[in-house]
Amino acid sequence: MNDDSDFGLRIISNQVRFGSGFRIFNGKKQYFAWHGYPDRNDDYFTTSEISEIEYERINEEYPEEICADREAADVFRQRYVDGHLTILEGRNRLPDKTKKENSVSGIRGLSCIFPVPDILKTAGYYVSKLGFSAVGYLDCDEPHVCLYRDNVEIILLKTDKEKVQPNRELYGYGYDAYLYTDDQEKLQNSFLSRGVKLVRPLNITDYQNREFVIEDIDGRWLAFGLKQSVKR
Repeated sequence: MNDDSDFGLRIISNQVRFGSGFRIFNGKKQYFAWHGYPDRNDDYFTTSEISEIEYERINEEYPEEICADREAADVFRQRYVDGHLTILEGRNRLPDKTKKENSVSGIRGLSCIFPVPDILKTAGYYVSKLGFSAVGYLDCDEPHVCLYRDNVEIILLKTDKEKVQPNRELYGYGYDAYLYTDDQEKLQNSFLSRGVKLVRPLNITDYQNREFVIEDIDGRWLAFGLKQSVKR
């Protein structure tokens, strides 16, 4: 990896995936370490900013690509990822040399779209029970309400149906939305204190997600969770 270039991404282990790299950010060279947890057919990556000294130390400790086990990957994560400033996180998300700061060419996010019989009633539930804020666009040709909490957006549309049919009724199983959160227990307790209907309490699933599931005012199931470390 040429340290004189504007971007470098190094894979130290591709079996249990982790590595390091650098990029130009705000006109300066930024060093980072990254680590991935298996998430179904993908990996859930966390990339954290590290110092130049830590970057050089990584190169000294791992001069060549290795076939690491989970224990070795966890050691790397604890040393260079945890406790550092997170600069990127998500499924299959790693720094990319094609992505520039403030670029509008890349995908920036995803919004859930929920058709509902009563937009205002549903919006009121999400605000009072789930802690969202709401912005209405009811005078548009296609009236809708946008709900916001942290980095999540849900768009409510007016449907001509009298009842929402959630995925589990239409297709046999499946949540209607999956929201990622680090502190599942705190969020679950917050919802319970507001009288939110809990349909599956906090647990670790057979696909190694720590999650809980609620049912909203329209019968949709929303899961809140995150991938857990898999010890091998």
